[in-house]
Amino acid sequence: VVGSSHKVAACIDLGAHVVIDKSSEDLWAAAEKAAPGGYAAIFDANGVATLADSYAHLTRTGRLVVYGFHTNLPSSALLNPLAWARMM
Repeated sequence: VVGSSHKVAACIDLGAHVVIDKSSEDLWAAAEKAAPGGYAAIFDANGVATLADSYAHLTRTGRLVVYGFHTNLPSSALLNPLAWARMM
């Protein structure tokens, strides 16, 4: 899955059989078309915005790996390192 069209060719060049460009197609519709039976593993870096859909697209014994929470990041004003330090 890529977020912009200019990344598709690079993925194909690296050997990807299917590349979903979520900037030009529905992510989950394309994912279902690519693997109608679900996925053995889904690696989710988005967090709350996609967790339920990620889980729903696993096979019965599939694994959901959550390694980030991109959609949970604070607003740009809070991305200042001093603001993060104040949270601790």
